[in-house]
Amino acid sequence: MDNTILSLKKLVKKYGSHTVFEFEHWEINQGIYLIKGGNGAGKTTLFKIISGQTPFIGDAVINNISLNQQPQQYRSLLSYAEAEPQYPPFLTGNEVLDFHLHIRKTERKTSNELIEGFKMGDYMNNKIESYSSGMLKKLSLICAFTGAVKLYILDELMITIDQAAIEVLYTLIKNHLREGKIFLISSHQELDYAKVPMNGIFEIENRQLKLC
Repeated sequence: MDNTILSLKKLVKKYGSHTVFEFEHWEINQGIYLIKGGNGAGKTTLFKIISGQTPFIGDAVINNISLNQQPQQYRSLLSYAEAEPQYPPFLTGNEVLDFHLHIRKTERKTSNELIEGFKMGDYMNNKIESYSSGMLKKLSLICAFTGAVKLYILDELMITIDQAAIEVLYTLIKNHLREGKIFLISSHQELDYAKVPMNGIFEIENRQLKLC
């Protein structure tokens, strides 16, 4: 089992004159980590920094692969499921998934198991415009767990999905942890720590990530 390591180095993130983050070094390895902070504290900004979706000063590194120096290889090592995912409304669920399969260069077998687990089989040929918020979230999770990645970023991981889907998600996380993966999560809802035991809980405070 390979132990995944994520490092943020000399990170500075500003919006105009407002500094959201400024710190020298932050590093985590295999496990589940909860990022806490009130609305506007910077949780989603942090996730977008780590996933390479927003510019910043500094670098992010997964297993010695640098976002600055090897951006394509770096991004292939992670999956990011947004709090409120958005997809083109004219596409079907299968078309969105097929795009992810192509990008991840992986077969559909595992995805079919995810579709069955999340009870999405009857809806994958429907257009996104017909999806409820819960269905969109399930589709984003199916896509996030497609392919072999090292880091999973799950923003508001339980929002809009039912308890049965939450149990499927807990099982997925537990199974992937055995493979040395990292999970970075945020949630306004109470988590079952018996099913997703935390390796660390960090709070965004004074532009830093502080261990609670």
